[in-house]
Amino acid sequence: MTSSSQPPPHQEKRSVSMRLRHWLEERRAKTDHFRYWLYFKSWKWILAVLAAYFAAAYKIGFGEAWEILVGRKSATDAAWPWASWPLSVLGWLLVPAFVGGVAGFVVTAQLERRRSESPAEATSRLVDEAGTPGPPHQGPR
Repeated sequence: MTSSSQPPPHQEKRSVSMRLRHWLEERRAKTDHFRYWLYFKSWKWILAVLAAYFAAAYKIGFGEAWEILVGRKSATDAAWPWASWPLSVLGWLLVPAFVGGVAGFVVTAQLERRRSESPAEATSRLVDEAGTPGPPHQGPR
């Protein structure tokens, strides 16, 4: 047992980078798969598309850069083709892959949520949602 006259044990001070790394690891552990992928994996690709977009927009304008990114205009028709070609390639490859990945994940998550129910639970839930039947439909007279 320690007496009150002794100082508390020395606690090592962590650097800012160590605290930041610890905070990031905590965030990773608390996120689900989609958020983990979005926050920690895809940010590099999102930054690449944004960098290409702003680089092309600086030379050819924001409106024309957007038209090239979404594929409505050709990169060869731009005033600065060397700035618009990377944007065009990223628009054709990464943007559909990103949107498809997000849509696939959402659909998969919904299917997994539905599969976790047993058939009896699903049936009882549907009966509860349907409620009591109303009067029979008479149709047009």
